[in-house]
Amino acid sequence: MFQRFSKRSAAMAFAAIGALALAACGGGGNGSSTDGDGSVAEGESFTLNLATMVQTSTPHHPVTMWFFDELEARSEGRLTVDVTNPEEICPGPEIAECVRDGRADIGVTITDYTPALFPTQTVVSLPFMADNSSAVMQALYEMYMENEDAQAVWEKNGLEFVGAWPVGRLIMGSNDQLTDISDLEGFRLRAIGPYTQQAFQLAGANIVSLSAAESYEGIQNRLADGVAWTFDGPVDYGLMELLPYWTDPGFGHYTVFSMWVNQDAYDSMPEDLKTLFDEVRADFNTGEGIVRFNEGAGRQCDELLGFSGTERFDRWEQSATDEWKDLVGNQMVEQWVKQATTDGLVNAEQYLEEYQAKLATLSSAPDLVQDPVAACVDRFLSGNG
Repeated sequence: MFQRFSKRSAAMAFAAIGALALAACGGGGNGSSTDGDGSVAEGESFTLNLATMVQTSTPHHPVTMWFFDELEARSEGRLTVDVTNPEEICPGPEIAECVRDGRADIGVTITDYTPALFPTQTVVSLPFMADNSSAVMQALYEMYMENEDAQAVWEKNGLEFVGAWPVGRLIMGSNDQLTDISDLEGFRLRAIGPYTQQAFQLAGANIVSLSAAESYEGIQNRLADGVAWTFDGPVDYGLMELLPYWTDPGFGHYTVFSMWVNQDAYDSMPEDLKTLFDEVRADFNTGEGIVRFNEGAGRQCDELLGFSGTERFDRWEQSATDEWKDLVGNQMVEQWVKQATTDGLVNAEQYLEEYQAKLATLSSAPDLVQDPVAACVDRFLSGNG
């Protein structure tokens, strides 16, 4: 297991106030007794209240549930997560703040909702940088465990990192085939994330502001010509009913789901449960999480390819991807370094270099799990050419 360079404080000086806050939000619940420093006594049970935006129909649900189930199983029921309904406690854009202020103990949402809190993870939003979800998830975990500057950001924000995994490689849906950036000229599409939107705008596309829930009606009413999304768009939001052509332009990953724990709640766990938590976290980030994600994404692939209205699911030629990549250049990398520094990440350029080096190493691992979008395109092309 990775060892952190810096040592987290074991207990906070807020003692009595902290114990009351944890009881109110669920941490150290079930009538557990506490030690004098506010932490839960050894041998007691501990419950974490969840705030999440993950819908049960998406591949992200089995990812999170594996983590929660493993905590409970390995602790023999002593460490549990009170799983609430999506956005029951807090709406998606507010979940990070809900966990920080103690309304929830553990949270799951998309990093781009509150990017200023997560400069170490918004690096995934840079286009044409990462194309395998397994490598991205493990690289982010290793950077957290090994990089002091990354740890300092999380500590400042009062959060303990659990894991982060890509929502999926970017694919585009449209009424006609899109084969290179010339087809994006004047194309109106729904896309999220500042770097993603900027990359499309450089290629001549027009960004249409639509939430996920508004996208079906927006396409139906011709407010947009298509979308840049991942499998969730065509399958879970039904857009394959309206858009028959889907393609992977080689853009790669563009945002992540992220999970974290309130720092005070983590620090107040009994030491044996904290050790167990760290062990489950290591397994989660080094293979188990992505295995569960790929199982769910495989179901989405089955639905997309099995739908009668799907005309084609392919990928751009490498030369077409390279043309777009060359157009984007390094300007967004420079923007990310500047913004990450503003958001509190010291030595942001060095962090980026180390992250890229890890991606390169992990992407060449012989036991790497194949990215589900790439696997799905291969399935379609093997049967349709």
